[in-house]
Amino acid sequence: MKYLFWNTQKAKINSILEDLIVDTGSSIVGLAEYTDDINVLLHKLTLKGLRYYHINKIGCERIDIIAKFTPGLIEHLNESSYYTIKKIPHEKLGFHLVAFVHLPSKKHEDDTDYLFYAHDLKKDIQEAEQVSNNSYTVILGDFNMNPFENGMIAARGLHAMSSRRIAEIGSRRVKGEALSMFYNPMWNMFGDKTEPPGTYYYNRSNQINYYWHMFDQVIIRPTLLEHFEHDSLKIITNVNSISLVKKSGQPQQSDHLPIVFVIR
Repeated sequence: MKYLFWNTQKAKINSILEDLIVDTGSSIVGLAEYTDDINVLLHKLTLKGLRYYHINKIGCERIDIIAKFTPGLIEHLNESSYYTIKKIPHEKLGFHLVAFVHLPSKKHEDDTDYLFYAHDLKKDIQEAEQVSNNSYTVILGDFNMNPFENGMIAARGLHAMSSRRIAEIGSRRVKGEALSMFYNPMWNMFGDKTEPPGTYYYNRSNQINYYWHMFDQVIIRPTLLEHFEHDSLKIITNVNSISLVKKSGQPQQSDHLPIVFVIR
């Protein structure tokens, strides 16, 4: 099953998004900062023979979800203003948990804030896993953190490892307590080996300037790794004949680039 996430930066982007959904064949689509007409998007997809449903928002207004599953098949679990956790059908797994994230902009928060956001998200994920008796969990979205930042890697944060082999251990003990892990494949997408070098570009005049950031990520529980198709993970730069990047390689259409991946 294919998953797509895109922060669309409040752009009028339905025509590109329609083609992106069709081309990728995504079953589950998460959107942040989406302000176009979702009913028009769903209608256009229906005209192409594709039936998608808009999943009702409850506590998180920052994310729109459309899926090939009827809303009645999707169970709403923990939510906050910045994330929503759903129990969603999967053709091979039965059900799995999918959390969609859009944390606040770095313009308004500091590292400590993000560490607490990550802690709260992890706590709600673990509670949802216990309630549903299911640890097939994937988190995707705009974390507004890079993979190396404290909230992503701290044991009491999301504890998302760069090494699949390490993540497969499942947990590590800190001060006598076993703390569960995620695997973060986005580490592999950094730099020039696979263009583009990130999902978000920001140039500033501070002493430390990364230029490229990997804010848009997917992290995966170790129990799901045998079902994750590593080579399916892509940062999308073209939709048909439309480029999502400028000649310089920087994002256009939106200030973020979409990501897509498969869990079979």
